Amino acid sequence: MEIKFVLDFDGVLFNSAFEAFSVANHAIKGRNGFRQDVTYEEFLAFRSVVTDAWQYNRLYSVAKAIPPAELHEKEPDEDDWAFSRDFFEARRTIMDDPDWPKVMPPYDFFFLLKPLFQSCPERFAILSTRNLSSIRGALAFHDADTVQVFGQEDIRSLGSKLNVAKSQHWLDPGKYLVVYVDDMNSHLEPFHGQIHLPLHASWGYDHETPSSLTENQVYFIISSLLSIANGTRK
Repeated sequence: MEIKFVLDFDGVLFNSAFEAFSVANHAIKGRNGFRQDVTYEEFLAFRSVVTDAWQYNRLYSVAKAIPPAELHEKEPDEDDWAFSRDFFEARRTIMDDPDWPKVMPPYDFFFLLKPLFQSCPERFAILSTRNLSSIRGALAFHDADTVQVFGQEDIRSLGSKLNVAKSQHWLDPGKYLVVYVDDMNSHLEPFHGQIHLPLHASWGYDHETPSSLTENQVYFIISSLLSIANGTRK
C-alpha cells in the first residue's frame, strides 16, 4: 500500500488571507455598486466559508451582500461569475510583479515539509480551491514546485475535493494510505470514513476542535509514516 500525503494550500502551507484580500480590493477599486469599506476582519469572517472566488461578490456587492452563514445556500448567478472573472484578472495583474508571493507568507509547516517535497515529491499532492497558476507561482517562488497540484479548475470540473481524490484513485481499497491535511473542517468532513487519516490543521482559518493538531504534531505524523514507508521500500 502506497502512502499519499494530500495537503490543502491556503491555511495549511501558506497564509494567503491578505493576498486574497488585496486581490479582491484591487478587483472592485473605485467601481460603483461595490463596497469600498470592507475591513480585513470582515473579509476573514467571510473567507472562512468561501469555497470559490465568485462568493466574494456576496461580500463586496452593495445589492447582493449577505451574511457569511447564508453563503452555502446561494447558487452563483451571472453577476457572481463576472466578479470571479474580475477577481482572477486582478490576481493575474498582481502576479505580474515577480515579488507578489511576498504578500502570502509560508507557514512554518511549509518549511518543515519543503525538504520532503524535494526528496520524495511523488508522496505528496496539493488539493486546493485556489487556482492552479497562483499555487504553482507561489511554490516556484520558494523553489518547491515539485509536487502534484490539483486546484480550483479541477474541483469545478469534478464537483468537489472528494471527487478529485476519487479520480486519482486515492480512495481505491487497498491502494493508498491517505493522509489529508486541511484547515477547514467542512472540507475535511467528506473525507471522514473515506481515508485513513483526515487531519485538521489548527493554525489555519477555521475554528479549532478537540482533534485539531499543531504544525509540529502533523509534521511528526508525516515524517514518521514516511520513514516507515521508505524503510519498507528498502
